[in-house]
Amino acid sequence: MERTAVTLIVLSLSASAVHALDNGLAMTPPMGWSSWNHYHRNYNETVFYDNAKVLAANGMKEVGYEYINIDGGWWAGSDTGHAQRNASGYMQINKDKFPNTIEKLVDYVHSLGLKWGHYTDAGKNFCNRDAPASYGYEEQDAKLFVSFGSDMVKIDACGTTGDEHQPTMAKWARLFNESGRPVLISNCHNGCQTNAWGNWCPTSANMWRSSSDIGSSWKRIMSNLATLVGRGEYGAPGRWNDPDFLEVGNSGISDVEGISHFSLWCVTSSPLIAGNDLTTMSAGTLATYTNKVAISVNQRYLNNAGDQVMANGTQQVWAKPLPDNEYGVVLLNHDDKLSQTITFALSKLGIAASATCQVYNIWTGGNGTATATISSGI
Repeated sequence: MERTAVTLIVLSLSASAVHALDNGLAMTPPMGWSSWNHYHRNYNETVFYDNAKVLAANGMKEVGYEYINIDGGWWAGSDTGHAQRNASGYMQINKDKFPNTIEKLVDYVHSLGLKWGHYTDAGKNFCNRDAPASYGYEEQDAKLFVSFGSDMVKIDACGTTGDEHQPTMAKWARLFNESGRPVLISNCHNGCQTNAWGNWCPTSANMWRSSSDIGSSWKRIMSNLATLVGRGEYGAPGRWNDPDFLEVGNSGISDVEGISHFSLWCVTSSPLIAGNDLTTMSAGTLATYTNKVAISVNQRYLNNAGDQVMANGTQQVWAKPLPDNEYGVVLLNHDDKLSQTITFALSKLGIAASATCQVYNIWTGGNGTATATISSGI
């Protein structure tokens, strides 16, 4: 059988306060699209023009998707081993991929009411070994990305060492804050993964990767999800855990697995960054990406970003407290052969056994009530 998840909203309440990078951005988990999962470095400017145009017109923009993000491969000399910089140290653009310039592309994205996300590596080389990357060129690269009109920058770490992570990310945060342009900072592997998180992480980035790179398989999705266990307390407005971008709609992920994947990213306040080809996606994939109730679970926050609250063999329950006396809950069966009934005690959410909760299934539209437990055959 395919893996399935049932997402529900039930009763609860509480409150709290947090601190984050002082740039006023990512007060809710970022939403948008990225080129990497589907295209990797195999793109040109048409990919971005086309996907931006679709996102602005197909209903995704209306429900909150706003960033159009480029990933590795935009620089001159991509995949040759030699990233090209001019005499002043400024990275040169791959004119074969962007004959009309990145600036014009970014202007087009902005004209659609969307935002542009750029990419670099904090180390001495990029992930494909092109060098030099941004190490030692932080000031030039920050100025370049701001000159493009970038609204977000993903900073990778393929060419770095552990000792560099904290001071390097602090430098990037300072440069962007001093630029006068609001730039959301996405920390990709510069520390802050599971077992490496420190209190400095939210002071220099708005989101940080908790995991290795995701892949277009259920096994990889579950592996990345596992890095969020016990991390719900770290996520809050302005500062979010990032188990990597979404594979919904990509080859290797069924529609049902896509719904499960999306549900789990919603209930953990993970950034909702689509990673598929928007120009060819099915109506079912679009419906998953634009489910307003699921997105509302992702975008609302009370005092925890969402965490695993039950694990029993192939059964898991993930939950997130929400305002208005609500909880987002995902019941997950990740057995690839057997259907199961999952029963979850509401007392684990601090809900009194005598309380009657209204229950709404986000994906089927079914509703009802529950007392003491919720249970579903999956």
